Amino acid sequence: MNKVEGSPALAGIDLDLRIAAAFAPYGVKSDGVKALIMETEAAAVAAGEVAARARERALDPALSAADVIPARREMEARAFWHERLQTAVVRLKERLRRIKGLEEDQRRQVIYERTKAERDLLAAELKAHYPNIEAQLAELIARIDANDREIDFVNAHGLPTGAKRLRSAELVAREVEAWRVNQADVVRITRELCLPSFKHDPHRPYAWPRSR
Repeated sequence: MNKVEGSPALAGIDLDLRIAAAFAPYGVKSDGVKALIMETEAAAVAAGEVAARARERALDPALSAADVIPARREMEARAFWHERLQTAVVRLKERLRRIKGLEEDQRRQVIYERTKAERDLLAAELKAHYPNIEAQLAELIARIDANDREIDFVNAHGLPTGAKRLRSAELVAREVEAWRVNQADVVRITRELCLPSFKHDPHRPYAWPRSR
């Protein structure tokens, strides 16, 4: 292409190379493509103006016969460059949507892997600790519950003369005087605790309460 006013002889080649690079399979970022689209749109507008002037000159009936052929070539070259840039804008926008989709998927993949890794650590920790806690706590609560029934019997039927009523082991441990404090009920561990069994068993889903 001959270099005339507004010719993209240097900038055009550079832009052309960068447009082609935007379609490379790797290393292309959406921000770069977005900026390239804006640059290509501006170049397309400028190329359109140059193409219009080249067409007007080539069709000028006052143009000498010797100048018609080169003017026509210039017109065709300018029109081609303008159309190529317009096509590039369309294709770059499609490419941008594709890259944004890939980047979003990569972002999700990072979150997915991080969440999965944390999940695996928690699963290992739960497996390492819960069965022992389940066994110890269920056995302890069962003993406290049995002792509470004995305490209820002693308080109702077997207090020695002058002896104070016995408090539940839970009340003593929690340093609470009664199951109702300041007109509010104290949540009772032996009655409110729901401790699922670590190993799934439809016939024994809970380690406590065992009646469930």
